[in-house]
Amino acid sequence: MTSPLPDPAPDPRLTFRVRCPDDLIALAPLVIGFHPADSVVMLASDGDRPFHARVDLPPRAAPLEEVADLAEMLLAPARRDGIRALAFVFFSDDEHAVRRVWSALRRGTDEARIKVQDVLRVDGRRYYPLLAGARLREIGVAYDVSSHPFLAQAVLHGLVVEKDRAALVASLVPDQAAQREVETALVHAALSDRDPPRTGADRRRWGEWVRVLVGRHVEARTRASANEVGRIAWAVQDLRVRDAAWGLIARSGARAHQEFWLDVARRVPEALVPAPAALVGWAAWQAGNGALAWIAVDRCREVAPGYGMAAILAECLERAVPPDSLESELAWDEGLPA
Repeated sequence: MTSPLPDPAPDPRLTFRVRCPDDLIALAPLVIGFHPADSVVMLASDGDRPFHARVDLPPRAAPLEEVADLAEMLLAPARRDGIRALAFVFFSDDEHAVRRVWSALRRGTDEARIKVQDVLRVDGRRYYPLLAGARLREIGVAYDVSSHPFLAQAVLHGLVVEKDRAALVASLVPDQAAQREVETALVHAALSDRDPPRTGADRRRWGEWVRVLVGRHVEARTRASANEVGRIAWAVQDLRVRDAAWGLIARSGARAHQEFWLDVARRVPEALVPAPAALVGWAAWQAGNGALAWIAVDRCREVAPGYGMAAILAECLERAVPPDSLESELAWDEGLPA
């Protein structure tokens, strides 16, 4: 028996035209998936592959080297991708901490000849335009984006913005009751003490089974049964079978895969978490949800610190590699017997 998953809207191909500071403030949470705090959000809209990024602000007592490293972390992919113009939004009420990071970013953008279109510090009530005159930088401007048109547009396209990063982390917290149900299903299927597929024939058989089952659930937006979740999680312990599922994830439809694997990752026993968590991360990255992708990497590494797929995804995220640059057919069954 299956039950419906949360209905993922079509993959967003939204275009937001930013005309004023209020637009920037409303846009930042939409592109990172949650309402940031003590963060700097960098927004790029030109270059070969536009992208957005968020990092935590270092504490005001952090050494200058840490501040410089943060600026380089943000600006390196901007230089690489030929970005010509950027905007920054600092979500913080610590003016001193913001000023230190902004100074480092300003030096870096000057050296790279990247135009900074706007820089705002936002404290939840007022924004302070850091490119404006001293008086306006001091007193700021009151704002309210609670009914901003961008938010309505996001709702229309099914984009979910969590209240903070902790809420996003909670989306991957294990469902203990569901875990017990899946553990019972594994015992009944005689898989709890059985090694995952090892022969070429078994890998092909299970890989094709996983592709058919996952594809069907993703297309129908249904939730797998406990028995199916157990079998999937057991089979994808083998990397070739996991790759069979991995190869299904493309940018079109990535959000549906994200929701499917989120559900699986929360329900599997702890030892079987790595592959589903890594698949959550990959689907989230392809869907443009870098924050969730990082959380999935962390969840995978909690159980398997050296998991290879998590390392690949982490490198893509650290380097701000555009998702479409790695969108190619994965030959998961190469060399396996027909």
